Amino acid sequence: MLLFILTFSQKPGEKMKLFIYYLLIAFTNIAAQPLFPLFKKTDDASAERLALISQCKKDYQVSMLHLLMDSLTRLGRYNGVILVADEGRIVFKKAYGYSKVDNGKPFTVDTEMQLASVSKPFTAVATLMLIEQGALKFDDDIRSYLPELPYRGITVRHLLNHTSGLPDYLNRPKVFEKYFRKKDYLTNHDLLKILSKHHIPLEFQPGKKHHYCNTGYALLPLIIERVTARSFTDFMQENIFNKIGMSATYLYSPERHAKMLRENENRDGILGDKGVFSTVEDMFKWDRALYTDILISQKTLQAAFERGITLGEEKFNYGYGWRISETNFGEKIIYHKGFWQGATPMLIRIVDCNRTIISLHHANKVNSWYMVHSINQILNSSETRCANY
Repeated sequence: MLLFILTFSQKPGEKMKLFIYYLLIAFTNIAAQPLFPLFKKTDDASAERLALISQCKKDYQVSMLHLLMDSLTRLGRYNGVILVADEGRIVFKKAYGYSKVDNGKPFTVDTEMQLASVSKPFTAVATLMLIEQGALKFDDDIRSYLPELPYRGITVRHLLNHTSGLPDYLNRPKVFEKYFRKKDYLTNHDLLKILSKHHIPLEFQPGKKHHYCNTGYALLPLIIERVTARSFTDFMQENIFNKIGMSATYLYSPERHAKMLRENENRDGILGDKGVFSTVEDMFKWDRALYTDILISQKTLQAAFERGITLGEEKFNYGYGWRISETNFGEKIIYHKGFWQGATPMLIRIVDCNRTIISLHHANKVNSWYMVHSINQILNSSETRCANY
């Protein structure tokens, strides 16, 4: 069947493409039948058996992930760099296609990309560091640190879990664009001045609703700067990126950034809600660090991974900087996705089974959740197919 798919997926018509795509997924569903018959297990053979099972899983995962991603690429559904890890071990890492924003330059496994909203978990962890140190509290009024703001009753917690009611400077452009010129280069400080001077009204009472808001994550870096008396860029570089060896990761500046869709987007300089640039390898270091206490304690991280709750006791699927979901098998997913300047990256952490999917790709026709669930299905299938060595 593998030969059939690879042979007929070269230049098929659209119907044949779709047929092949779904045939591929159907192929992964055969996992109920083990690759090998049952053998009587003995103590003497246990070490060899475990080695065979491990190798079988590796071979199965790699071959099926190649098949999935190669087919998605041929169908025009994927263009970027992907890394898949299982049980803390990288099992697949490959670059596909060409950059849409860098003169058709081929992607490599070392390609840097704007993380867009996948930057928010970094900002959240930086904030949680200061909370653990006692420099901040979840329920501190943000006017304690940003007294020029006209809004009362907004706390640090509200910014972290998107319940502040603040107007979104990215998703409500008509509200904000009248206060600056398109040629202006904006920073977090400029956004603070706009909010302070023009008293743009809140959209709802703080805590009453959950509504995704980039403005809140643009204010958190300003709070971090005022508490630490350091620039947000320096704080992130020293306390997160350098600390866990993310040598290819940095925050946007006009002088340093990878190619993007529009080089003159005047809101690029607003950081915290976006602005981190990284590679799949560095993002995997970030993922690994979140299973340790090197940045913040596991107790604090687990609180960040819990669903939020409104004043009306309505729960929502966002913690402190992380979205929350589950796989088709009921496994918990902690994740974030993003979209900015043509980049649509994602970091998917299937924490119940220590799996990670990192993709830095451009906007295209890919159904990213279908890809995620297909990858997870392949990894689950490897357990069944290799269990009876």
